[in-house]
Amino acid sequence: MGALIIVRHGQASFHEEDYDKLSPLGEEQARRLGSYWVDHRMTLHRAISGPLLRQRRSAELVREEFINAGLPFPEIEIADALAEMPVERLAKRFMPQLCAEDEECLSLVQQFMASTDKPEKERLFQKPFEKLMLKWAAKDYHDEEIEAFDAFVDRVKTTIDSIMSNRSNGQRVAAFTSGGPTAVAMQLALGTTFETTLELVWQVRNASLTEFMFTNGRFTLSTFNSVAHLHPDHWTYR
Repeated sequence: MGALIIVRHGQASFHEEDYDKLSPLGEEQARRLGSYWVDHRMTLHRAISGPLLRQRRSAELVREEFINAGLPFPEIEIADALAEMPVERLAKRFMPQLCAEDEECLSLVQQFMASTDKPEKERLFQKPFEKLMLKWAAKDYHDEEIEAFDAFVDRVKTTIDSIMSNRSNGQRVAAFTSGGPTAVAMQLALGTTFETTLELVWQVRNASLTEFMFTNGRFTLSTFNSVAHLHPDHWTYR
């Protein structure tokens, strides 16, 4: 039996000019995960990362903790299919349309734009963003130049199927990715609807661990969203 541990990247730089980089807290979260695994003498046979900077950097920081402790850590493989949903492109393309259709979302976005308080901005942004993503998944919002929800799900599932191939069976594999692919893995294991799958995306904490067991085509959830390696003050969702 093999094990797939999906690691969400550390906190990124939300609402900064370059979102795709770890914040100082995000780097600390990744280091703490590496230290936790070192303390427990974790053995990994493969390490895979999505292509985004925040995903790759999280994997690199975990690997540094192993190397500094004199413990082996596999070379990090890059899997483009573990990239996140096209959230930035979707927001730019469809948020104006959503605001034109939904007065509540318009009000929340206007408050978001006027606010200078980061926690408040995150709260104000969440509800319109959730509505937008549901419309994308339901095919109400579609642009041929932006990846469709079904295509996103298919690419993640295909990658998981590849990881579960014979060369990984019996091995422990770590995959550093984002909330979206983590939720798709949950869908694969539990058969969730697209609505529930998206709801799970919003629950995945930064640097959290979601573990699955696999063998002979079976893919079973073992642990969801564990942050035992982090102090509660370091629990974040963005």
